[in-house]
Amino acid sequence: IYTTMNLTAQKELQSIVDEELAFSDTTTEDGTYELQGALTVIDNETGKVVAMIGGRSQENNSNVYSLNRGFQGYAQPGSSFKPLVVYAPALEEGYSSTSTLREIDVDSAKTKSIAEISEMSGTQFSLRSAVENSKNGCAYWLMSKITPQTGLSYVQDMQFTKIVPGDNNMSTALGGLTYGTTTVEMANAYSTLANHGEYTQTDCIEAIYDSNGNDIYEQPGTKTVYSRSAADEMTDILTGVLKRGTARRVGWYSNSDIAAAGKTGTTNDNVAGWFCGYTPYYTISVWVGCDQWKHVTGLE
Repeated sequence: IYTTMNLTAQKELQSIVDEELAFSDTTTEDGTYELQGALTVIDNETGKVVAMIGGRSQENNSNVYSLNRGFQGYAQPGSSFKPLVVYAPALEEGYSSTSTLREIDVDSAKTKSIAEISEMSGTQFSLRSAVENSKNGCAYWLMSKITPQTGLSYVQDMQFTKIVPGDNNMSTALGGLTYGTTTVEMANAYSTLANHGEYTQTDCIEAIYDSNGNDIYEQPGTKTVYSRSAADEMTDILTGVLKRGTARRVGWYSNSDIAAAGKTGTTNDNVAGWFCGYTPYYTISVWVGCDQWKHVTGLE
């Protein structure tokens, strides 16, 4: 079996996760660090996983390696889900970066029907500004226009394994899923945007040879999930998140001349934080949080 994993990248990314989360040394009853992180990196050209971090390193603790959060740790994606389930589908439905959206009161909207939500008033923002500044009310209002069923259909096309019928509701607009998703699934979806809307189910297998030297591994096929125009416009909008929006503090464009796009995500009560982004070459999805539902200081 030959894999696509890059051991150098794996070691470097593991070190980054360990160093960035080293400020918290609180442990659970079994001695595992309470604050955890996971990430997945996909090569956009091949569609393959080249690195995956499943948690923090911890010597002399066998429990650390019993769970790889990169593909086994399901968590609520929060606002990082919006481009996949609301905004890119809306671009398919005829909206554009300059379309006017309404920043409605989400708490009030939760008691109303979809038809009533679509008629609610609120401060107006362009779609581009709503994405850059992660306006929950705008995403919620827009979902009422395109409908949860339509938005969710795009995600289902990308093989999110724990999407269930109960997710066909308005909360999905803000990443409120029954079981959540993983960094692999999120990286795979964002790499679809990077690849102009073409989806290939990712894995880390390059070849599997039998005893006769025949490669018996069948590479997954590719299908169109988003149109090229919608995916590319979504990418253009997401560059603004790094330039002017919620990820501007990363300082990407101050330190690199490589184009990049991405979206942050924070779940209710700051239980988890996400970043999903991509350059023309690689896509990365990062999750930080606790295995058990708990507020994490510093995600605001």
